[in-house]
Amino acid sequence: MNDTTTKDAVLEVKGLHVQLPTPDGPLGAVNDVALSIAPGKTLCVVGESGCGKSMTSLAIMGLLPRSAKVPQGRIEFHGDNLLDLNQSQLSDLRGDRIAMIFQEPMTSLNPVFTIGDQLSEVLRRHRKVSRKEARARAVELLELVGISGAERRLGQYPHQLSGGLRQRVMIAMALMCEPELLIADEPTTALDVTIQAQILALLKKIQTELGTAIMLITHDLGVVGRIADTVAVMYAGQVVETGTAEQIFSDPLHPYTQGLLRCIPIPGKTARGARLGTIKGVVPNLVGEQTGCRFYARCEFAHDACRANVALREFEGAHPARCVRDISDMRTTQPDLSASEVAS
Repeated sequence: MNDTTTKDAVLEVKGLHVQLPTPDGPLGAVNDVALSIAPGKTLCVVGESGCGKSMTSLAIMGLLPRSAKVPQGRIEFHGDNLLDLNQSQLSDLRGDRIAMIFQEPMTSLNPVFTIGDQLSEVLRRHRKVSRKEARARAVELLELVGISGAERRLGQYPHQLSGGLRQRVMIAMALMCEPELLIADEPTTALDVTIQAQILALLKKIQTELGTAIMLITHDLGVVGRIADTVAVMYAGQVVETGTAEQIFSDPLHPYTQGLLRCIPIPGKTARGARLGTIKGVVPNLVGEQTGCRFYARCEFAHDACRANVALREFEGAHPARCVRDISDMRTTQPDLSASEVAS
């Protein structure tokens, strides 16, 4: 079995497809996605905007748009398929055993309710506790996420907090019921680098203390290098490569992953003024039936075999990648990087 999966996985996504209706036909936003997250580990799902990262997370949470369809796949939480649950059952699960931190805390927090009311509501929705007990838990969580004067903060409104503090409040809210799985969708995108580092350190600290499994969605490979245990690289709705963080950075196999890594400036390695790598072309139109490798038109190694549908392949002594090339050919085109270099 590949080391990115485990029999004891908190979450396993298997062959997931998500389609959105358009006037020209269904758009395949997510196609044959497979993911696995073990207890106490961090899976980073990485890829450019529009690749299907957030749509996958919304499918897991049962928050897809009403018009969206899931024609195939399973989303197993401790072996139970979440796609079989009704909205009432999903509502009982969300915020309790599975929680999510959304990308923009200002739009996720209700502007007309205090921080204390919003934090307390989460716990009282899922636990039989008094208002006093819920507020005590809110103070405890605000202190855990590094917010000083936690008691005073309970009476404040979201607009009275900075972006960094609002994000910490969102993390505290997600942790109110000590979820087994925490999904974080670009949790540091709108924050400056100092606050970003603090938030990432906080997530790791919480994970160590509570044993939470974390699925972190990002397009920032520096973030991936700092926090990931395992990585899934997505392109045009598909996972094109998955492995441990060190495998992805030091032994990237898919041409798209290699292209992404060449775009990163590395301190002490990238010469001042040197041109960074680029990936030519544009993402394909995902409306209608898709055949062949979705990276075909942008890949410098494309050939006729790529016109057929390509599945994730297991390679002996390596990790899975969605490519028809021999592994020896893949490795001759790798950038010389490690996870620690990218994280710097």
